Amino acid sequence: MATTPAASAPARIIFRADGNATIGLGHLVRSLALADMVRPLAECRAAVQAPAPAVRQLVREAGVALWELPVLEPAAEAPLLAAQLCPTDVVVLDGYGFDTGYQQTLAASGCRLVAIDDLRAWPMAVELVINHSPGVTATQYRAAPGTRFCLGPDYSLLRPPFLTQARPPAPPAPIASVLLCFGGADPQQLTQRCLALLLALPALREVGVITGGAFPHSDALQTLAAASPTKTVRFYANVAADEIVALLHQYQAVVCPASTILIESLVLGKAALTGYYADNQRHLAAYVQEHQQAYSLGDFTALSEVALQQALVQGLEWLAREPRQPYAPHLAPEQLRAEFRRLLPA
Repeated sequence: MATTPAASAPARIIFRADGNATIGLGHLVRSLALADMVRPLAECRAAVQAPAPAVRQLVREAGVALWELPVLEPAAEAPLLAAQLCPTDVVVLDGYGFDTGYQQTLAASGCRLVAIDDLRAWPMAVELVINHSPGVTATQYRAAPGTRFCLGPDYSLLRPPFLTQARPPAPPAPIASVLLCFGGADPQQLTQRCLALLLALPALREVGVITGGAFPHSDALQTLAAASPTKTVRFYANVAADEIVALLHQYQAVVCPASTILIESLVLGKAALTGYYADNQRHLAAYVQEHQQAYSLGDFTALSEVALQQALVQGLEWLAREPRQPYAPHLAPEQLRAEFRRLLPA
């Protein structure tokens, strides 16, 4: 175990997030996007349990130092991590297990705490809460009176290529090409389900499929593509952020969960069919549907194959005829930097 850093040590911003084939890579991706925004202020590190090769690649591409942690339950990890922190550190938590007790244990080291939180599942013992989901207010959180909040699409945690190429929605048009992206791991195997159903639609001529290093079913996707020789199917693995931007521009619409990839797509003005398979995606899926920003298919896991195909057809028809509203017309990365500047030592 390393010794406790001195209180006079250089300031660090430590992003505590995990990514793997079970939980996906979304927490890590948005944490690294925030790291890019605040990197001019202090050294940034990504603290990850037992990082897989795909995670190592993401962190390396982000230009952030990797801090490898052993696999422990949050209650066991918190005191070990706290022992290596000091008051000059800012720790950003993004994950399902970093509850009030975990936060309080880290705060006892004197560090400053930030939470990227779209769960609202427990009282917050942090100084700043970031939630880029739309329609969320501070009154929905249980937090101390001095807690600050950065809430809503203006604070979208986007990697640089998405921030620089933000644009309003494209006009409605018939959809003949679709990009399918259910994250780097896709634990629900929704890529395979949706690809099979999309290839059966006569109006679609081309489908692109993005997967990551944690995706375990590539052979099944290749088999589906081979069984549809009249369709053009292209596969893209371990795609960097600038390449994802290029692919989103190449295809007319994207099919994706209501997670970071949806926000990235909408900021680029893309037509999108979305839905949810986790509770923390439900709100965003409902919001973009209600505000005419994208078409939600609902709960992917509750739809039969027939119902899912009907929903895909209805969604493509909706994208072909309905004008869409902008998702985040006023992005504010400079305000996020200002909040971190306030937390760091002068």
